[in-house]
Amino acid sequence: LAIWCSAFAPFFPLCSWRVGGRAMKIYYQTGWQTAAVHFCPHGDSGIWSTESCGDVPGAMGWKVVDLPKATTGAEFVVCNGEGTQWDNPPAEVGGQNYKTPVGPASGYTLRWGKLMRISDREPVMIVSDLDHTMVGHEHDGDNGRLRDFQAIWLGRFRFTGSRLVYSTGRNKNDALAVARERDLLRPDLLICGVGTEVYEVPEDLPMDGSWSEFPDRITLNKEWTTKMEGTFDRGAVEALLIEKFPKFEPRGSFASDPYRIPSAYEVDENMEENLRLVREALGPDVQVITSGGAEWKLVDFCSAQAGKMKACEFAIQRFGIPAERTLVCGDSGNDESMYRCPGVRGVAVGNSLPELVAALRGMAESGPEAVSQGAVFSTKMKSEVLYATQPVASAIVEALDRFFG
Repeated sequence: LAIWCSAFAPFFPLCSWRVGGRAMKIYYQTGWQTAAVHFCPHGDSGIWSTESCGDVPGAMGWKVVDLPKATTGAEFVVCNGEGTQWDNPPAEVGGQNYKTPVGPASGYTLRWGKLMRISDREPVMIVSDLDHTMVGHEHDGDNGRLRDFQAIWLGRFRFTGSRLVYSTGRNKNDALAVARERDLLRPDLLICGVGTEVYEVPEDLPMDGSWSEFPDRITLNKEWTTKMEGTFDRGAVEALLIEKFPKFEPRGSFASDPYRIPSAYEVDENMEENLRLVREALGPDVQVITSGGAEWKLVDFCSAQAGKMKACEFAIQRFGIPAERTLVCGDSGNDESMYRCPGVRGVAVGNSLPELVAALRGMAESGPEAVSQGAVFSTKMKSEVLYATQPVASAIVEALDRFFG
């Protein structure tokens, strides 16, 4: 007899099945030191078996087990290794045991009492901005939209070899701060400073937001850093801005932003002309990236070999996931270049700033009228972009469903 133990809700499991040959695989996240699955394969005439779970390499707190003969699903419960504590369905699900649908499938997940079938397609990669995209701020005050995305990512994609990358305008310290604050899932790569810094995130760090509490272990990618060091003279650019372009107010320092100069510009009637002049003065080796609202613009100066598009292309190469299986996500002007990556899928969140929408209308292969909320359009760079109806993380869920089913 299986008994629901609500006292263990903080360690509620996440399970995933993969049907292949004669076994169904379960991935299980738990606070228990040991765990086991008690199961009966569908069509096996009530014969129950128990299989112990092992640790998943590179996934702290995760267990894995193969269930022999469960090729078309199973009825099951999960327990600790001693068999003294059981995880059964909550009351609203009904019944004493979980049941997968009958039939072959790549797998299912179980999280907080809900079964979810995992994707049976090739891995995908998400490259997402943080502020007002993954992190909703005023658009997601209770983090509900973010939690919905996280449930779907863990439930359908995490165990398929898919990758999660954050690409933010924040520097490393600020990115880690918002990860702690919002309990962001551990990424496979952290891109900071509008694509000027690329950080490796070790796989043995926790999957939840506490991964961000290990800054010394989150280190710069050597290949990318060497490129930045060889293509950006920070001191010379800063000196020119101070001497000839005082309207661009430098922010940050070499310690916080080693390979870019972030600045702020109070919008006036001369802004476009000043941007033209500063680009002309700096030359083609320096990139000028703008984003922001109607009163102030954030203006970043960095190497022409940097930026979110170049960093996205690096991530595609780094993980070997093709562009057509990569989803870029953003809301503002400093995200615009990601949609120029040839072949990628993209989503502009429903709360995107007018500057991004205008840029996308300029990119649309069939003209600006193709860019409307709820529509997917092709760009001149052969990327496919959804202008979402939903805001922030809900838009990422909308795009995952639209592009990857």
